[in-house]
Amino acid sequence: MQVQNFYIQSVAKQLLIGFFIGLWLFLFLYFVEPYDMYQLPKNERRFAVFGYSAAALVTYILVIPIQYLLYKWKNYWNLVKEILLVLSLLFISGITSFIFFKYILLPDEPNAYSFWFFFSQRVFPTVILMLPVMIFLRWKFGDKTLPETIPTLQESTIIIKGENKAEVLHIQASELVYIESANNYVKVHYLLNGTLKNDLFRNKISVMQKDFPFLLKTHRSFLINPIHFLEWKRDAAQTTLILKPETVEIPVSKTYKKVVMDKFINPAK
Repeated sequence: MQVQNFYIQSVAKQLLIGFFIGLWLFLFLYFVEPYDMYQLPKNERRFAVFGYSAAALVTYILVIPIQYLLYKWKNYWNLVKEILLVLSLLFISGITSFIFFKYILLPDEPNAYSFWFFFSQRVFPTVILMLPVMIFLRWKFGDKTLPETIPTLQESTIIIKGENKAEVLHIQASELVYIESANNYVKVHYLLNGTLKNDLFRNKISVMQKDFPFLLKTHRSFLINPIHFLEWKRDAAQTTLILKPETVEIPVSKTYKKVVMDKFINPAK
């Protein structure tokens, strides 16, 4: 289980994880009745269970943009970023659950707990109990092929040239996303300040493959940078892979299918 596998780009998958976390908390609070919940009247106890479960869902929704921003910083996911995400979730969950407790569940209770007591004695232990579930779900729904670190080759500057001397592009290897053939030209797709751009060069895709051996051929007309692979698209008619960050669809021909699949599904081979 690698740390980079915990990054999730799909918002739908993130929302599904938030739903499962809220459901897990609901079952825990409803059946276990931890802390002092058993002292509440039956109706208030049910309301509290729903309220805290909703707070858990809202908390996870709020950390989705935090994960995105953490990933966009250098475009990879590692242990430090995962820890920062967990700390963000812990902090935000303290705020959302305390707001529910203080201002919705017991708005007129003069002896209600202080924030720090509530956080240390209620929120923190609960988050620790929820953590294994969240870790499993993030791994289960995570993008399994994201590299934890960008290889040294990908950190180097590369120079892309065309037959015309004026056709020159200097970029980091990690910024090159894919190259496609366009008649007597190649269209180079690359990242500029996080936005996908493209330039035409009068050249052959075979020359590009020879000049940049770290690229992977998926089709006679396409070369991709493997570090930008996101996921497979399930389609019986055509094998397609998706590249991040802008979910570009790239065809995979039968000729290169086995090599491409071995690269991402069985990377040790």
